[in-house]
Amino acid sequence: MTVTATPSTTEASPTAAATAVPSAPEPERRATAPPTHRRLASRSVGVLVTIWALVVVFSLVLVLYALEPMFKQQTQGRLLNEYTAQVSQAANEAGTLAGATVPTQAPELGAPVAIVEIGRIHVRQVAVEGAGSSQTQAGPGHVPGTAGPGQPGNSVLVGRRGMFGAPFANINHLQPDDTIVVTTTQGQSVYRVTSVAQVSISNPAAGTGVAQAAASGGLNGTPTTEPDPVFAQGDSARLDAVYGPTAEDRLTLVTSASMGPRNSSQATVVVAKLDGTPFAPTPQGGRSANQTGLTGDQGAWAGLLLAVQGFALAAVAAVLLYRRFSPRSAYLLTMPALLAFAVLGAEYASRLLPAWT
Repeated sequence: MTVTATPSTTEASPTAAATAVPSAPEPERRATAPPTHRRLASRSVGVLVTIWALVVVFSLVLVLYALEPMFKQQTQGRLLNEYTAQVSQAANEAGTLAGATVPTQAPELGAPVAIVEIGRIHVRQVAVEGAGSSQTQAGPGHVPGTAGPGQPGNSVLVGRRGMFGAPFANINHLQPDDTIVVTTTQGQSVYRVTSVAQVSISNPAAGTGVAQAAASGGLNGTPTTEPDPVFAQGDSARLDAVYGPTAEDRLTLVTSASMGPRNSSQATVVVAKLDGTPFAPTPQGGRSANQTGLTGDQGAWAGLLLAVQGFALAAVAAVLLYRRFSPRSAYLLTMPALLAFAVLGAEYASRLLPAWT
């Protein structure tokens, strides 16, 4: 009897086994959504605006109190070399038969006119012609229309109190009988301090021209019949009393009495009397309203507006880049432009401030 083996039902055929093993699931394909713009929350906008405002303030302080003093020091070095050469040339000419050349025209604005040395406060500055904001950025400014340094009458110098190196920041520390040495192409003059006072200057528009100075009794140091003004702490004086001609040969130093940048009336005034004989007077220009140190340069508005527009465009570009790239990349791309326009704006803004701040 032949027994036929029946395949066990537990053994699966290769085909059945193949169909029985579940196939590995295929990886899911996720649809890639198109990139969406990053929306700025109101809080993020506020943070960005705050950062930009801080950048502007920081740039303003950096320019006026850190960078500009360095630039001014370089300018002073150049002016010192230039004017020392002029002094040496004049001294050599004085030893010849022809003598030194006598100026026939008033000095140009910005030209060096004297070297001023004040031992007590360790100041050695080249004074330039003009008391506008552009001139006092370079150093103390000689007020046009007043006597030349070392010459007969009242020679007035206006200097910065806080910005651009602040050469006159400490003149309020001077004491009576302190000496101020002034060197010009005519020679060396010594002044002795007679008074130091904080004065309220009133009516700054009065007596601002050559004709008005002549009408008041003198011009370019010509003595007047009026008594020479004497300033005491807390006095209120007209501009002509401080800047006008005097019978006494004196040097008047003027700066802001306040660290506030907008101050245009409170002044620190130092009066020093010439010790010795003055040199012969030379032609001097006329004093105008914007050559007193009390006002700024209104012509700087155009440059300031352009700088503000450039800063605004850079800020808008920063926002657009922030929406497409990471904040770090956006700031790396736009911060140089923001800083450049902020520094440029600070430079023009400083010209709008009184020239003695």
